[in-house]
Amino acid sequence: MKPYIKVLGAYGTRAKGFGTSSFYLNKHNVIDAGNILNTLEHESTKLNNIWITHSHLDHIVDIAYIIDNYYLQRDTPLHIIGLPQTIKAIRKHFLNDIIWPDFSKIPLHNSKKMSVIYKEIKLNKEYRLSKDETIRAYKTDHTVESCGYIYTKKDRSILITADTFSLDSTIKEIDKDKKISKAIIECSFSSDMKTLAKESKHLTPNYLQRQLKNMQREDVSIYINHMKPSFLKKIKKEISQNKGSKCLNILKDEEILNF
Repeated sequence: MKPYIKVLGAYGTRAKGFGTSSFYLNKHNVIDAGNILNTLEHESTKLNNIWITHSHLDHIVDIAYIIDNYYLQRDTPLHIIGLPQTIKAIRKHFLNDIIWPDFSKIPLHNSKKMSVIYKEIKLNKEYRLSKDETIRAYKTDHTVESCGYIYTKKDRSILITADTFSLDSTIKEIDKDKKISKAIIECSFSSDMKTLAKESKHLTPNYLQRQLKNMQREDVSIYINHMKPSFLKKIKKEISQNKGSKCLNILKDEEILNF
C-alpha cells in the first residue's frame, strides 16, 4: 500500500462547505489546524502533534476547539509544533487567556500534564514521527515567518508549501529530492487580483505557472490548495485554459492523496 495523506481542509478561507488548511498524516500527526474537527470529529482526540506552517488564523483555528470539545476524553498533551516566531505569536495573540484560554497552564483531566505543550523546531532538521516516517520544515515566503513541510514515509515524500509567494525554495527542494512525488502548492486568488496577491504574498495561476517553468523535474504531480472560495471558479478556469507544461490538479476537502 502506498503512503497517503488526507486533505482535511483545502481552501484559503472558511465558508459553508469549505474548510481551511489542514493535512492528516497519521492518527497522531497533522499539518495545520484549519479544519480538523469537521472532518476527524472524535478521531481528533487521538492527535498528539499539530505541525504549524505559520500563525495565521486559517491555519491554527481548530487548536482552540480540540481541547475545548474533547477535554475529558484526552489523556495526552496536544503538542503545538512550529518555528519560534510562530509559537511566540500563538502564545501571545491567541491562546493567551484573553482571546482563548492558555491551555499550556491547564492540566489534563486526571493528569498533572498540561493540556498543551509548545515545541519549537528548526528549519531543515528532520524529525522522526515513527520508524518509517519523518517530517522536515523548509523556509517559505509569506508575510509572517512561515515554512512548508516535506513528509516522508517509506522513502516516498510529499511536499506541502502552505502560504507562499515565491516558489524558489519549493522548486529547489523538489529538484534536489527525488523522493518527492507530489507537491501541494497554494494558489489563493485569480490572476486579475495580482496586486492583492503580491501584497499579501499569495499566488495566482499566472504567478504559479510562471514560476513552475523553472522546475526541472517533470515527474512530480502538482496539486493546488488554499483557493479562496469566491475566486474558485476563476482559478479553475484559468488553470484549465493555460496548463503549461505542468499538470495542475485542484484539491478538495477530504481528498486522499497517495504518494
